[in-house]
Amino acid sequence: MQVIKGSKEKFKSLNINIYVLEILFIIFGIISIFVKTLYIQYTIKLQEPPFTLSGDISKYILLSSIILVLAAALFAQRKSIISLFILNIITSFVLFSDALYGRYYGIPLTIPILYQMGFVGDISQSILSLIKIKDLVFIIDIPIIGFLIYISRSNDYLKFKNRQKIRNISIIGSLILSVLIFTFYGKNVDTSRHAYERKNIAKDFGTIYFHGYDVYDFVKQKIARNTSLKEDEKEIIREVYARKDKDTSKYFGTGRDKNLIVIQVEAMQGFVADLIIEGKEVTPFLNQLKNNSFYFNNIYHQVAGGNTSDAEFMLNNSLYPSATGSVNYLYPMNEYLTLADILNEEGYTSRMFHSYDSSFWNREAVYRNYDYEKFYSINDFNLDEKRGWALSDDSFFKQSIDISREKNKFFSLLITLSSHHPYDAFSDIELETGDFKDTQVGNYLKAMNYLDMAVKNLFDDLREKDLLDNTMIVIYGDHSGLYQDQRGLLEKLLKLDGSDLDWNMIQKVPLWIYTGEGLEGKTIEKTGGQIDILPTVLDLMGLSHPYGLGKSLLNENPGYLVKRDGTVILDRYYYDNQEKVIYDTQSKAKAENSLLMSEISEKQKELVVSDLILKKDLLKNNRLLEIIQ
Repeated sequence: MQVIKGSKEKFKSLNINIYVLEILFIIFGIISIFVKTLYIQYTIKLQEPPFTLSGDISKYILLSSIILVLAAALFAQRKSIISLFILNIITSFVLFSDALYGRYYGIPLTIPILYQMGFVGDISQSILSLIKIKDLVFIIDIPIIGFLIYISRSNDYLKFKNRQKIRNISIIGSLILSVLIFTFYGKNVDTSRHAYERKNIAKDFGTIYFHGYDVYDFVKQKIARNTSLKEDEKEIIREVYARKDKDTSKYFGTGRDKNLIVIQVEAMQGFVADLIIEGKEVTPFLNQLKNNSFYFNNIYHQVAGGNTSDAEFMLNNSLYPSATGSVNYLYPMNEYLTLADILNEEGYTSRMFHSYDSSFWNREAVYRNYDYEKFYSINDFNLDEKRGWALSDDSFFKQSIDISREKNKFFSLLITLSSHHPYDAFSDIELETGDFKDTQVGNYLKAMNYLDMAVKNLFDDLREKDLLDNTMIVIYGDHSGLYQDQRGLLEKLLKLDGSDLDWNMIQKVPLWIYTGEGLEGKTIEKTGGQIDILPTVLDLMGLSHPYGLGKSLLNENPGYLVKRDGTVILDRYYYDNQEKVIYDTQSKAKAENSLLMSEISEKQKELVVSDLILKKDLLKNNRLLEIIQ
């Protein structure tokens, strides 16, 4: 205590002017935020190594840091030093949160995601696996700054003095100059891709700017919801629906009046099907199921900020997820025409099952709005066997079927949970993973092997209960299971060449549709996405969805999909919206084709239409129908 008191008196004896002290804190604040933000760019892979201070991103981050700190100093006036310290703490916390979230999802946090934290629930297991020792960079300077403020604390130092006008003019001038420089350099950046993928804003301008833009856009969306559609927006809607693929298939109605079970599998990627490791199949039952099912091997996931909840949204509505955040939070009470709505009209009882908290991703509110009779959450199950986060998938399936069979004609949506990141709950699974033993990749394969066993038991249970012959079963993955932090190991497992194209092309999910043991298996290589699952299921059931933007994967038309970032994938071509390049997926070579580019641009309009439907709640009061008629 004596040492601190002595340090304080010694610091006072320097007689440092308050304005000099403030300038020092401003400079230190700028450097601190700059360093932490630059670290974020690399730790969540917005920028790729090698690390450099000479690139454009460093320039934008520095200017953003200057603007942020100067704005705080200008706003604070008499308490600027304390305010700069608080700003440092808040910024450090936000950036640390960005690091944890970004390592899992590849994008910094947004306001909608922050709002969702109350719905996402306890994700401590995943968080602990994502923390790195290098994250000390976020807090290492805070105790030092706090100590300096404490020992310099005095009315002589921290009271605002007589030079307010000169100070404010200096800060305002510096702010304006920084904004002008940022704007001047920013004109060289292609911002068109920002509309499709919010992450690109952080890639181009840095995380500080990303958060500023996010706040601006969040407020703008709230205002825009109450404005009328423009005539050009109505015209795009008419154009997209006029071009919509309405064709049914030769299988139309073959599953009519059958019970329907839809299983959305947590983190299941397409490469696990048919994968053999150490001489054994990872998913032996699902591989066998292809012999009497429709199996689709070229389906890409299309999830965005809502991840699992986005996959559920597409299954239920055949619309695209929102560009940022989750539809489940942003538009939970919009009016929708869901799969449950359609089947309820056909006499089905629709129920949703997920053995976790009912507030997770705001599902309780959403599924009530989707017109499901009941959402069964963790409180509705007997927790007789734990695996991963909660109830094991094996027990979850058994209990869900027992509840479902109470009704003569049922539709049950089952969302699995056991195979959730970080896949460390499967050490007892007897699958040898060779070089990948005790790695996240090896544990992931064991999780998929466990899931395969649970699905097999589900089929056996349905057969024993005499339900299998009269039940259509849909199984698909919700999103990628292994991300950039595991890219090297996964490329080794799959023997990929390390190119971004190869990596992007494995972001697929498997899809099985079982309609009965009498069906001869058929593997369909048509390109599609999760938005197409609903129209395909309805095609088999002899029904349709008037507003869905997907198409039946069983008809004879060419396949395609649009990802949320604007990337468009056709049966033979892959248009990377980040690079603005078309690739021939067979030769891996770049393709120049103006007609193809025109087709791609037309398909990207589906994202615009879907966003308008969500933002303006166009299904309410038949407003969309009035536009497209």
